[in-house]
Amino acid sequence: MKVKRTTYEKRKSRTGYIFLAPWIFATVLLLVYPIIFSLSLSFSDIKNYVTYNLNFIGIENYREAFLVDDAFLPMLLSSISDMLINTPMIMIFSLLIAVMLDRDIKCKGIFRLIFFLPVLLGTGYIMKQLLAQNIQNDSMELARGLLLPQSVQTYIGPKITGYVTEFFNRITLVMWKSGVPIVLTLSGLQVISPSLYEASRIDGASEWEIFWKITLPMITPILLLDAVYIIISYAMDDSTLLNYIVWQAFNKTKFEYAAAMGWIYFTVVLALLGIAFLILRPFTKRLSEGA
Repeated sequence: MKVKRTTYEKRKSRTGYIFLAPWIFATVLLLVYPIIFSLSLSFSDIKNYVTYNLNFIGIENYREAFLVDDAFLPMLLSSISDMLINTPMIMIFSLLIAVMLDRDIKCKGIFRLIFFLPVLLGTGYIMKQLLAQNIQNDSMELARGLLLPQSVQTYIGPKITGYVTEFFNRITLVMWKSGVPIVLTLSGLQVISPSLYEASRIDGASEWEIFWKITLPMITPILLLDAVYIIISYAMDDSTLLNYIVWQAFNKTKFEYAAAMGWIYFTVVLALLGIAFLILRPFTKRLSEGA
């Protein structure tokens, strides 16, 4: 029995590698050299922009990013804080909405479309620009003037208005970013065997106990996938920091310094992904061992 299972596992792994082969080939062919060149560029100074002759200068570009440039570090810290705050908020919101959408309710398909609609709209260039402007420009905040009329703003004062506006803007952004995590979480919920719920209800378990003892442990691998998707999505959509790196490279012709900032940002994102794995991986490992 053990031999048959081992053979099946090897065959399943082989099938997975076959499907991954085009991606692996494209990665090796198109990404390996640019990655190596970018890393070497971050530790160098360009002597000749025609032939790209590099002069090794050590960590000078990284030192400039942390100690000299007064704009990069605040933007990096702001990006990190946004990821740390918004990632768990999106995960919790997505889980709650997915649990509700998994129930047998009327017009379930319409509700699913409503929550996934921001993903469809957000793929367009114009919508992305509007969303970026809304995040960066105070004059275009969603909550200002829409949820807080001018008379209310005058009454409660600018400080409280700023807090309320920030709260509604963050909630709006969380809802906007939750489309794909909701779909992923919903797909994970539908894989859970109904017999587990039936057996627990027969034993007298409440809905709250069912959620904590069955739903949440079984959905943990999908929550890990949600966390990875959300962090990478935020890293790619951080237009302020990414535009600053591009500006340093092409406007100020500091390609080596831009490469250093890019690697710092990549390392931070990688560290956040590692934290997500460290937090959620033990639960997924325990679940697989129990299965």
